[in-house]
Amino acid sequence: MAEQHGHRDGSAGVGGQIQVGILTCSDRGARGERADVSGPTLHNLVVDRLGAKVGQYKVVPDDRMAIETTLVEWVDEGHLDLIFTTGGTGFSPRDVTPEATRAVVDREAPALTQAMLFESLRITPYAMLTRATAGIRKRSLIVNLPGNPKALTENFTAVAEVLPHAVDIVRGLDTHAGGHGGHGAASGAPATSGADTPRDGSVREGHRHGAGPEGVPASATASAPAAGAGGPREGGMARNVGGPPC
Repeated sequence: MAEQHGHRDGSAGVGGQIQVGILTCSDRGARGERADVSGPTLHNLVVDRLGAKVGQYKVVPDDRMAIETTLVEWVDEGHLDLIFTTGGTGFSPRDVTPEATRAVVDREAPALTQAMLFESLRITPYAMLTRATAGIRKRSLIVNLPGNPKALTENFTAVAEVLPHAVDIVRGLDTHAGGHGGHGAASGAPATSGADTPRDGSVREGHRHGAGPEGVPASATASAPAAGAGGPREGGMARNVGGPPC
């Protein structure tokens, strides 16, 4: 069955297959006292939903220097396209993954973590107890994810659709070249043309922002679920939510 999130055909975007690193941050995991579950969970998500290749995987303690050193090495020497950290994003005194990430990135990407938070809050109010961050170092995108496998999956799903396009932009590729129109061509959708451009000029980085016929927002023309229906919506980010709003 075709994957429903990100690139349905498993393609990785304009720039080819994405090279990914997975860094689990856990004191107990690093000491061998607890098996790492979040890392393998994330590995499966990366392969199945992004069609990407996991080039690096490591478990480190909740130690800022260890996290920073690994991130710098994977970017500067390993030249990975996308790095996920898992764990160490909460309020515990030992949770230092966000601080380590901010120390090594050149630019932050706050909308990614905002999107993850928005989706998680629809499931549990405890989602607001995250301090996760995301950012760009050189030609690599780094994203913090929670250590809980269920929360990790929810957060990953919230942003999976945009990650291949984000990686291509960070790589410095011309995502408009060849009529790609973002990743429509890569995923089997028709390439965009000038006639598809919204009249308000809201095209950003190759994506059309919900323009329907004659400039009407897609949300105004999309089919809405029947009253009382409980399933996730087909359009918009809410389709990624596994449970009802809180």
